[in-house]
Amino acid sequence: MKHLFVTTLTFLALSTLSAVQGQGIRAAADQMPQVRKTASAITPTNYKGRQIIVGSGGGVTGASSAYYLLENGKLYGRRTRDTTFTFIGQQTAANTKRVFSIAEVNCKIQTTKFDQPGNTYKFVQWRKGKVSHKVSWGAVGKEVPTNYPKFYDSFMAMIPASLRLK
Repeated sequence: MKHLFVTTLTFLALSTLSAVQGQGIRAAADQMPQVRKTASAITPTNYKGRQIIVGSGGGVTGASSAYYLLENGKLYGRRTRDTTFTFIGQQTAANTKRVFSIAEVNCKIQTTKFDQPGNTYKFVQWRKGKVSHKVSWGAVGKEVPTNYPKFYDSFMAMIPASLRLK
């Protein structure tokens, strides 16, 4: 009987030892760290699809604010003093498609060359990956290309006043 007890005790000790073998020394209450794979947050900085960026700035401070509509419908905002993007909301697929269509077809943003910012300025930018096309205006006496002021106003109208960056 004594021999059976010692054999069982030895077996339990060896199985416990093999279960913890290869693990570092740790306190009894410590638990092994959990490894979780998380999807990286998509922001305008790392987004691979098309983006429409609309903003304004200048004046005494030179500060600017911009709104980023991603092709997936997510809308973000960012001021020059911000280090992160502010998520504003999700646009419908139909509205997102309409905004991109107007910028690309009606405004012809990919072929329009106009960079006349002035002291205060507004801009519309199209971006996909490293390719970017930007139209900016605000200089006194310079005629803004057709459709851009209307596009700017229409884009800004889809952002509720309470969610606009201040």
